[in-house]
Amino acid sequence: MRYPQFIKKGATIGLCAPSLGCNIEPYATRLSSAIKHFENLGFKVVETPHTRNNKKMESSDAKTRAMEFMSLYLNPDVDYIFSVGGGEIMVEILPYLDFDKLRDVPPKFFQGYSDNTNLTYTLTTHLDIATVYGPNFPEFGMSDWHESLKGNLKFMLGEKLTVNSFDKYEVDNLRKQRGKYLSSYNLTCQTNWINLSGEEEIQLSGRLIGGCLDILISLCGTKFDKTKEFIEKYQDDGIIWYLESCDLGVPGIIRALWQLKNAGWFKNASGFIIGRPLNKESVFDIDYKEAFYRHLKDLNVPVVIDADFGHVPPSFYIVSGALCKIKSKDSKGSIKYILE
Repeated sequence: MRYPQFIKKGATIGLCAPSLGCNIEPYATRLSSAIKHFENLGFKVVETPHTRNNKKMESSDAKTRAMEFMSLYLNPDVDYIFSVGGGEIMVEILPYLDFDKLRDVPPKFFQGYSDNTNLTYTLTTHLDIATVYGPNFPEFGMSDWHESLKGNLKFMLGEKLTVNSFDKYEVDNLRKQRGKYLSSYNLTCQTNWINLSGEEEIQLSGRLIGGCLDILISLCGTKFDKTKEFIEKYQDDGIIWYLESCDLGVPGIIRALWQLKNAGWFKNASGFIIGRPLNKESVFDIDYKEAFYRHLKDLNVPVVIDADFGHVPPSFYIVSGALCKIKSKDSKGSIKYILE
């Protein structure tokens, strides 16, 4: 596994929009605010031409979006890359990426989540480059950073390689209301990591891979699916899958897990950590916990659900491709990243 260098104050952060751009509120205001925050901290921030564009669910056509990402990755003056947003159709950029060129330059961290799974997952499985599954750049626009964002910055600087569960999480997002675009999270619900088979304590070690289930099922079985090669290469480490979901409801989660399992993705799995799902409404008499249990129970590996990452904030960063140690006990948990 190739690990990019951490950055220092004065480094250049590159912003791109491989899916949606930030041309509407609250994202436009948050993006501008996030840039000011990082500039005030001593960083330089550069944007590709279409970060603030959006038409027909994309910041630009697929080839342009791919080339703008490539331009940042191949630019030796750019030290860390953020996506400015998720979206729906980032998958269309994959045919335009030149993986050989990306392989031949020094690696750098790319960070994003949700639709950005199309990049975080493929860069790691195709090129053995660690990526960061974590908040998109506009999240850093809030006036007073939550500890999740402060910790993310410390990781970027190489100062923090362990994340811990937070005390509370948000259900009702008030930040889309006019006048509250830069507010912090509305934390009202108690965090509760669940060991799915009722274990008093789970301790896991292995190599992390995963992302947003909604996106992974689109990659599965295509020419961009290098999962089997990845899990065979790192089988001795044990594979820990980190998964979360956005639009998928209970039936969709069940179908997605069935698909990936029967495609052979979960071979060599040593455990799973599942982020809080955005759509957790029960369907008939099946809730989201049973949806995961239904197709993971026969793998006979530990499963932790409702961890602090994904579409329900606050979210800690996940170093995709890294070795890690996970602990879950008494409704709380932690992940220690080992960059080997």
